[in-house]
Amino acid sequence: MIRIVISQPMFLPWRGMFEQLKLSDVFVFYDDVQIPKGGGKGRGFITRVQIKTKSGWKWLSVPVDRSGKGYQLIKDVCFQNADWRNRHLTAIKCAYADTPFFNEIYESLVVPIYEYKTKFLNEFSINAIKKLSSYLGTIPKFYISSDLNISLKEDPSQRVLGICRRFKADEYITGHGARNYLNYEIFEKNNISVKYMEYKCTPYPQLYGEFNPYVTILDLLFNVGPESCNLLDSDAVYWKEWKGVS
Repeated sequence: MIRIVISQPMFLPWRGMFEQLKLSDVFVFYDDVQIPKGGGKGRGFITRVQIKTKSGWKWLSVPVDRSGKGYQLIKDVCFQNADWRNRHLTAIKCAYADTPFFNEIYESLVVPIYEYKTKFLNEFSINAIKKLSSYLGTIPKFYISSDLNISLKEDPSQRVLGICRRFKADEYITGHGARNYLNYEIFEKNNISVKYMEYKCTPYPQLYGEFNPYVTILDLLFNVGPESCNLLDSDAVYWKEWKGVS
């Protein structure tokens, strides 16, 4: 049984991403697709993530160079400047300095992640996810889609299917956004079971009021430390049984 996850490389993603990692045998960073256009919700979580602060949740956003660029693949996106790294570290320190495992996680994980030298957003995010995955003990085999030479001309379902077939996957585990484009029939014909994540969002101790499950994975690590992996407890369900499919 080979379980595969194919996901765009998100910036310091939320716990749900690492729950997908925990369930997978093969994880493919989907980096040769177009970066979402525009600001706000259009950016998704490729260039930003939420943190929890004394005054509520806030965005940590990364400035990227989009000037004069139309169609741009995620793998080609560069940082606009380097100043954001220090700003992020200051914001993280202000938000989480009082958490139980701040010193351990900040020095051993967060600082090395931000010190990683690259001008490409994609490389930064992949390196960060791999380091965080290693700490959590969720270590599938990692691949990058742009290294696989799967045709860009195929429709989204065909491209994803091509990646699944490349690794002889039996199950394709995906987040909820895939419901907008997946052609389940072609997966069934290839004996690949499509499963959607069913996130439990199990609460854990957090600072600053009401629990928010959608913040960066760093929030879990700062608050729970070495036991964080035990809170990666979501599962995946067959697409016909998932409540999000009408």
